[in-house]
Amino acid sequence: MEGSYRRIIRAVLTRRDGAFAALLLASIIFACLFAPLYAALNRIDPFSSDIAGTTIRNGQHVDLMQPNDNPLHLGLSPIGPDWQPGPYALGADSQGRDVAARVLYGGRNSLLIAAASAMVCLCLAACIGICAGYFGGWIDLILSRILDMLWAIPVYLFAISLSVVTVGHGIRLGFITIGADNLLIPIGIIALVYVPYAARPLRARALSLSQAGFVMAARGMGASDWRILWREILPGLTPTMAVLAPLVMALCMLAESALSFLSLGVQAPAASWGTIIQDGEGLLYTRPMVAIVPGLAIVLTVLALNILGNALRDQLDPKGAGR
Repeated sequence: MEGSYRRIIRAVLTRRDGAFAALLLASIIFACLFAPLYAALNRIDPFSSDIAGTTIRNGQHVDLMQPNDNPLHLGLSPIGPDWQPGPYALGADSQGRDVAARVLYGGRNSLLIAAASAMVCLCLAACIGICAGYFGGWIDLILSRILDMLWAIPVYLFAISLSVVTVGHGIRLGFITIGADNLLIPIGIIALVYVPYAARPLRARALSLSQAGFVMAARGMGASDWRILWREILPGLTPTMAVLAPLVMALCMLAESALSFLSLGVQAPAASWGTIIQDGEGLLYTRPMVAIVPGLAIVLTVLALNILGNALRDQLDPKGAGR
């Protein structure tokens, strides 16, 4: 298994597009991790409303909410970006909150949910794929039919239906209660809806490995099924899971953004890139950067993940490069 990890690292570093995607993704992650430092240095709270607040620009105190640019100057609009280092470099939203700080903090939740959902999804898909592909028979028949039924349901319709049920009341499992604002709910929902998409290729790979010569030899030597699964099948699935991981994470990020935009994902006062786009929906004609910046962050992250997944596929699965 250690050799598989080395192959994965080598596959990323030996390709220019893979190395570029990894560098871009790492830059986005590190920027989001330093969100508390940005807020502390600029003395701002990205989660509290500050409509009557002010900031300093060009040595002068400027109100965060400015009169509209219409002829009658009716209503107020948040201050726009000035592209200078410091607080409110990307402007403020309708609640007077720093857009840059909220994008960084929102990125932490978006990346966390996408990564955790992809990890849970691949773990569930690997368990299902191994059971179906290795043991076969009635186990494969039942699991395959369940996957077919889940596959037939549109992804976003399935995710929205689950979110509507849980977002209002949370989840109660005996003595355990998970609140509606807990990130475990969107993580579980998003992971569940993408299990069929990851389980199918893993099942096919497990089925192929179960008929390989080294597995037959292990059976002939009296090795138990558990030993074969742990020592032979699982290491053989590692490259496939490595290829699927960034692609599934990209899908999970898009799903999280869509659910949060519909107020069915991350709940206030927490933020994600999807919720920030929703906040900027009413400001598209006056302060479009409120919605453009998180949207651009989603595009760059998903693009980096897809390039990384393609690079891993081309290196670890050359036969599938043309598919």
